[in-house]
Amino acid sequence: MAFPEHLTADILSRLPAKSLVRFSSVRKEWQALIRDPHFISQHLNLNIAKEDQSGRLLVKYRCNVTRKNVISLLLHGTHGYMLSKLEIPSSVMDSHHLKLVGSSNGLLCLAHDKSAHLWSPMILLWNPAIREFSVLPDSVIDSVNDDDNVQVRRIAHGFGYHPLIDDYKVVRIVSLSCFGNAWIRAEVYSQRVDCWQEVNTFHFEIYEHSCTALNGLLYWIAYGRGDRELIVSFDMCDDVFGELQLPDLSFLEIPMCTKLADLKQSLYLIVYTFSGRQREIYAWKMIEHDAEVFWKREWTIGPLLGIERPLGCGLYGEIYMESRKGELVLYNPSSEEAKHIPIRGLRCSLEVHFYVESLVPTKGQHEVLQETNKRIM
Repeated sequence: MAFPEHLTADILSRLPAKSLVRFSSVRKEWQALIRDPHFISQHLNLNIAKEDQSGRLLVKYRCNVTRKNVISLLLHGTHGYMLSKLEIPSSVMDSHHLKLVGSSNGLLCLAHDKSAHLWSPMILLWNPAIREFSVLPDSVIDSVNDDDNVQVRRIAHGFGYHPLIDDYKVVRIVSLSCFGNAWIRAEVYSQRVDCWQEVNTFHFEIYEHSCTALNGLLYWIAYGRGDRELIVSFDMCDDVFGELQLPDLSFLEIPMCTKLADLKQSLYLIVYTFSGRQREIYAWKMIEHDAEVFWKREWTIGPLLGIERPLGCGLYGEIYMESRKGELVLYNPSSEEAKHIPIRGLRCSLEVHFYVESLVPTKGQHEVLQETNKRIM
């Protein structure tokens, strides 16, 4: 008696992606099922809904010894925290000059951040769970550059997913200059059509290069005309840039740094001091009402000793920070407790990204990769 197909699909959808990849070689029917878009979506949604959040945090840092960039999954078990190091596809990406642009539904976007690659960028999409990566096609902006006098000043990236159009997109923003004149060009890559397209933009200069993806939009902190601070947004559905005003920070009379974060599906502005031995951290929540944007001040943390900077917010409101020793710190605002996790890299090299294991394809090739687990606590 044959086992019902819907029950087989339901059982398989609850298994880890790595197990499913191995099972795909057992039966042709399972191989076809695992590649089915509906099954991939079902498997992803079940993983997102899991209460066990272990393995949901990617930590990127630069090794003190080798100076190479390392990407690891932070796992939480009964015996403490474990690091599961992900082996970057070394055949196409140099880990010395690696930029982790973002993480979305199990896909990671990696870029080469060395200045020699600004005109000819190496960008790839990578799913470490199924060991598949795809190198993106040549940049449109690169292909039309024919003026040796034009200089690239800096490049910012963004990566995310828009559920309405079911598409993953990479945004590349290039700041250019020539004989004292400065301007911006931008392009967007669509995984659905596998090509870049240049898009219209306005005058801004992104200075906080980390990008926050939320509800189909990408956000960066930038300077506008007259060095006015603002938030630049990009709608991945319409491929349109926009701008948002920051809250009034004039009451803060000491130098501050700003950072965007996603906390419980809302955009937050994190503001923190950067001088002296102590850090004070403030947070504003963006509220949209009747097509207008308001900022509500939510909380204040500190002063804290031994903290270098905040890195982001967790799924349950915890704050990830980097210590002055380059360690990862988990801070609970409710209990005001700080837990140090001995992940130590070069100072100011730590990044955190949220991750969920998935079968989402990169539409690329496979590479034999290995993972190593290291108990750290």
